[in-house]
Amino acid sequence: MTSFNLATAVFSLRRDCPKMAKKHGDECLTYLIFAVIAVAAAQMLSDRVFSAMITLGAAFQCLGFVLLRLKVQKQRGVQGISGKTLQLYAVCLACRLFSTLQYNGYLPVDRTGDWLYQMVDVIALAVVYSLILAVRTTHQHSYHYEHDTCPIHWFVLLAVVMSFFVHPHLNNRKIPDMAWTCALYLESVAMVPQLWMLTKLGGEVESLASHYIACVFLSRLLMMGFWVHTYHELKPKDSDFNMPGFGVMGSQLLQCVIFGDFMYYYIRSIRNNTKLVLPQSFAI
Repeated sequence: MTSFNLATAVFSLRRDCPKMAKKHGDECLTYLIFAVIAVAAAQMLSDRVFSAMITLGAAFQCLGFVLLRLKVQKQRGVQGISGKTLQLYAVCLACRLFSTLQYNGYLPVDRTGDWLYQMVDVIALAVVYSLILAVRTTHQHSYHYEHDTCPIHWFVLLAVVMSFFVHPHLNNRKIPDMAWTCALYLESVAMVPQLWMLTKLGGEVESLASHYIACVFLSRLLMMGFWVHTYHELKPKDSDFNMPGFGVMGSQLLQCVIFGDFMYYYIRSIRNNTKLVLPQSFAI
């Protein structure tokens, strides 16, 4: 009986593999390319320095946006995608690049900070921009305007005000320092409109959309892991209290809290091999 069941499982796997490869070929290729580039960069550019975690975190965020672009391509629509979350990420990436393309205060100290880190953010911004175009023009007919109602202008206003009063000084330039900090504060709440929208749509999350959110969460963990060990460098020289350091760490922790419930259901769906469905009482 055991031999029969094993043989049945093997034949079933052989039958299903071509279908799975055809259905998920693009995703598998994307993951393979990402892995090859990540390993090559680690070998040639990272210098095994801890600060390379920032570049890896940016790479996972970029991977998430690429997976979301694949979702749009496969379903020929933008169902379930929050245009407001994409707008927040576009502003966030633009603010960060305004700082990192001119100054090196927040760049990795290894060779990935020479050009790779900035290039990853430029690619991410380009992908996000293409997604915004898909939402606003190409696939406008499939966009759920009525469910994407989170008031993001308050997020932007609050991030600008907070970055004015609480920001590090690693660039020794107020505007670039504010821009980098504003990007960090916006990142902490950028996924809120997406999660808000998913709950209004009934809670079911398509696989590529869930992987996109998980990649962004992993990116935040890597970033937080770096700043946990280096936040003391953010302390102003003439101050006894590290307010910028607490601002950076607070925004990172806020992101983990926002993602917490989602990641619980995401991991449970993978473990049980079931669809990811957020409960109607899902907390954001």
